[in-house]
Amino acid sequence: FTEATGIPIVWDTTDESVSYAKLNQEMSSNQRPSADASFNAQQRAYTNAARGWTIPINPELVPNLGKVTAETAAPPDHTDGPWNYVNPYTLTVPFIVRTDLVDPATLKTWDDLFTPELRDSLAVDTIYSSTAFGFAQSMGVDPAENPPAGMDPVWGKISELRPNLAQLGSNADVVTALTNGSVKVAISNTGSGIQAQNAGAPVALVAPAEGIYVVGDAYYIHKGIPDENAYYAQVFANYLLDPEVQSIVAEKLGLIPVNPDATVPAYMADNKAVFPRSAEDLQAVKAIVAPVPLMAKNDEAWQKAFDAATGR
Repeated sequence: FTEATGIPIVWDTTDESVSYAKLNQEMSSNQRPSADASFNAQQRAYTNAARGWTIPINPELVPNLGKVTAETAAPPDHTDGPWNYVNPYTLTVPFIVRTDLVDPATLKTWDDLFTPELRDSLAVDTIYSSTAFGFAQSMGVDPAENPPAGMDPVWGKISELRPNLAQLGSNADVVTALTNGSVKVAISNTGSGIQAQNAGAPVALVAPAEGIYVVGDAYYIHKGIPDENAYYAQVFANYLLDPEVQSIVAEKLGLIPVNPDATVPAYMADNKAVFPRSAEDLQAVKAIVAPVPLMAKNDEAWQKAFDAATGR
C-alpha cells in the first residue's frame, strides 16, 4: 500500500477494547481521533456507526466493495450505497480436536461435548459468542426473542458443561493447551486451530452439525479526521479487499477471504464446512452469522451470564 500510494501505515496494537474506549472518548469530546481507522469487533463498529462516529465507506472510492460476499462482509443494515464498515475477512468457530486423543468422528454435535470421556478435557474461549450462538441454534433458542433473558436456557446448558471444562482462556491460551495436549478439544476460532497445527499439534477442525458460527472483524473509518486522511482510509479499504491481498492474508493468517476472487490454501478449499465463503456455502453449513445488532445491545449482559455459567 505504501509503495503504491506513498502513504505510510502506522499500526497501534493496543488491546482493542482499550483503544476503542480511548478513541470514543476523543470523538465524544469532538477531538481529532488519535487514529484514522480501526479494526475491531463488528458490534463496536455497528455501535459507533449508530452514534454517527464513522465515515461511510464509499463504493466509488472502494470499487472492491461491489465484489465481496455481502453475507459476510457487509453490515447487517447495508444498502447498495455506502457501508458504515466492512469486514475484510471472517472466522468460524469449529470444534478443534486433538486427533491423537479423540476420534473427530465422535464429535459432531454440541451434545457430544458432554460425554464423560471429555471430563476436564475441554478448552473454551472466554468470549461468550464462541459457544452461545452454536448452543442456541442446537437448542432451538432464538437470540432475538426477548433478549437478553431469552438466552437463559443457553446459559443453563453451558453450566452443565462445567465438569468437562479444563480451561477458559484467550486464543493464545487455547493454542498452548492444544499444543501441549493438556486438553483434548477446544471451542475457539479457526485461527487458534491453524496456529496449533503450525506448532505441530495433531488437530482436526470439525464443523458442528447444527451449524457453525461465522463472524468478521470490522474495518471502519473514524469521523473527525482530515479529509486527506479520510480519502486514503477509503483507498486502504479497497486495498484490504483486493484479491491478491486477501489471498496473502488467507495463506499467512488463516483468515477467510470475503472477495470470491481470492485464492485460498488447500485446507480451506477442501473443508467448506469449516471455511464457508460463498452464500451457497453458508446455507449448506447452516451458518450462524453473528447477530451483530443483538450483540451490540446485549454484549455486557450476555458476557456476564456466560461468566456465571462457566464459573469464571
